[in-house]
Amino acid sequence: MPTDLENNRTIYEGFYIARGTNGISCNNVTPIGLIPNPALGPVPASGYLFPINDSGVALQIFNNYAEPDYTINVFGDRTVYRTNSWGVYGTGFIYRFVKIGTIKHGTVIGPFTVGTINYGTLVTHNVTMTGSLIISASSCKSPDVSVNMGYYVASEVTSSRGQTQPVSFDIALNECPDGINKVTYSLQANTPVIDRETGLVALDGASGAKGIGLRIMGGDGTPLALDKAHDFSAYDVRGGNFKIPLSAAYIQLDNQTLGFGTANTSLTFTISYL
Repeated sequence: MPTDLENNRTIYEGFYIARGTNGISCNNVTPIGLIPNPALGPVPASGYLFPINDSGVALQIFNNYAEPDYTINVFGDRTVYRTNSWGVYGTGFIYRFVKIGTIKHGTVIGPFTVGTINYGTLVTHNVTMTGSLIISASSCKSPDVSVNMGYYVASEVTSSRGQTQPVSFDIALNECPDGINKVTYSLQANTPVIDRETGLVALDGASGAKGIGLRIMGGDGTPLALDKAHDFSAYDVRGGNFKIPLSAAYIQLDNQTLGFGTANTSLTFTISYL
């Protein structure tokens, strides 16, 4: 973790796939959400940020997608309406550890019982963190990245590929210390997401171009899912300088008329260390 990491920034993010799914019937308006383990400290009055004692770290849990609409909130913060059938929270969960205060070097988070996800009095999920998160000040230096996407004419966007020629760029990991065993990275859009699984995002509101979006891909041209941790397999535990290869291309959006002008967007990348 960078020593100057700001509060409310992600320390580590992972994805868990549960081994089953089920549905329930609700006869009345029913409160839902997470009932946290009292041993973790005071229960928040609302929201989806669950502090872990006085560690300076809080836990967030999302159902499938790391967006506000998919958060697992404290119990009672949300309700489901009366219905004959209702699917409980899905089988895919994103868990995120967030810095909320001062963290001591070497702090160990976990293993611990998080709590239960309830629909009324019915427990649908028992949530337990079985591993440990060891937080150290060791990290790589990762400067901001600015990508010049170039200039295009209509035929380059409306070609048979439906996209412009990919532009290569990379995320630099500089001066990485030894002892980091694993590096993962994730990308979060700062503009509306068009297709999360294929890394397609909208242009920002100041852009003049119409009918196009931007797709983020790996260095090999494979679409890169957003809000998902990706392993950086080329990392060496001995440390040093590394580059995460990526690429981007403009995509013609379905059933939309092209309009030309500036075409800008932005994303935030998060690097996690284990």
